[in-house]
Amino acid sequence: MAIPESDETPTLLSDLSLEDTEILSPQQMLNEFKAVNICAPMVRYSKLPFRQLVSEYETHITFTPMILAQEFSLSEKARDSDFSTNEAERGTFLMQESRAPSPNCVSRPKRKVRGSLIAQFGGHSPFYMGHAAALIKKYVDGVDINCGCPQQWAYKEGIGSALLRKPDLVRDLVRSIKGTCGEDFPVSIKIRIDDDLRNTSQLIKTAIQANASMITVHGRTRRQASSHPVDLESIKFANQEAQSGANGLIPVVANGDVFTLDDANKTREICGVHGVMSARGLQENPALFAGYDRIPLAGIERFLTLSAQNGFMFPLFHRHLADMLGPWFSTREEKKFFNMLSSPPSVIDFLEETYNIQPTPLPEIIF
Repeated sequence: MAIPESDETPTLLSDLSLEDTEILSPQQMLNEFKAVNICAPMVRYSKLPFRQLVSEYETHITFTPMILAQEFSLSEKARDSDFSTNEAERGTFLMQESRAPSPNCVSRPKRKVRGSLIAQFGGHSPFYMGHAAALIKKYVDGVDINCGCPQQWAYKEGIGSALLRKPDLVRDLVRSIKGTCGEDFPVSIKIRIDDDLRNTSQLIKTAIQANASMITVHGRTRRQASSHPVDLESIKFANQEAQSGANGLIPVVANGDVFTLDDANKTREICGVHGVMSARGLQENPALFAGYDRIPLAGIERFLTLSAQNGFMFPLFHRHLADMLGPWFSTREEKKFFNMLSSPPSVIDFLEETYNIQPTPLPEIIF
C-alpha cells in the first residue's frame, strides 16, 4: 500500500478550510444528509487521482476498485499495486441536513463534513476477507464486499455476483470483517437485483442481521448488460425491504445509469434512497454531481496535476482523458488523433496546443 506521509492541506475547488470539519462514518453521512453522491468502485478506473478529482466536484463518498481479498492478504506486491491514498483525497463539503427544519428555522442547517473513502474487496473466504480488512482498516472509512460483479471470471471464482444467492456466506463475510475490525467498523455490501426479488430480499435481510452498515443496489441482474435499462422499481423494492426490519435505519444507495445531476435527482425521487452512485457517468464527466454538463477544462488540468503528484500508468491516464475530453472534441478526426497518442509528452502537447491546458507541475516522472 502506498500511504505517503503528508501535512499538506487538501486543495479543493470548494476552497473550504478543514477547521471544525466533522468526520462521520459513511452510514452517518447517508442517514443525516440530503443528496449524498458516491463514486462507484470501477475496475482500474477509481484509483487515487480520479477519486481525488471527483471529490473536488461534490462527490462525497468514493470507492476503490474491487481488490481481491486473498491476494491483498498474502502479497505485499499486491497491496502496493492495488491501494494508495493520501491525506488530501477526501473532499470537504457543506452538506444540508435531511431532517426537517425546526419551526423557528426557515431552511435546513448546513454542516462542514469530511468525505469518506471505502475499500471494496472481492472474495469468498471469510478468513481472507477479515484479514484484508484488518490490513486496510486504518486508511479507510469502511470496507465493502462486492456481491455484484457480473463478469464471468468473477462468477467462476465464486466472488461478485456468485454471492447473490449465498446469503449465509455473505453473512459470514460481514461477520468476519466485524470480528477483525470491530463491531463499530462500517461494513457494506454492493449487490445486483435478482431475477427473483425474494432472493434480493433474503440477501438484504441477512446482511442487516449480520450488522451491515449500508447496502448499494445496482438495478440490473447479473446477466443484464449496461445497455439494458436500469430497473428503478427494483431498487425501490430493495430500499423498502432494508427499511422494513427491526435493526434501525439502514441506508441504501442506488446505482445504475446516472449520467447527469438530473438522473441522480430522478433516481433519488423514485427510489427514495439515501444516496446515489455513478460509475460510467463520472468516468465521462467527473463534475456531474456539481451540475456540469461536461468537466470544465480547469478540472482536466487538475487531473493532470493529480496524476503527476500521485503517479499513474500511462494507458489508464490516457483512457481517462479520452473519456473526459469526449464532449470537448470538435471533430471525429480530433478524437481519433488523440486516441493515437502514445506518450505523456504527446498528450501534454496536444492539450496545451488545443485547449491551453498545462499542468503544474508537469508530469515528467510518472507513467
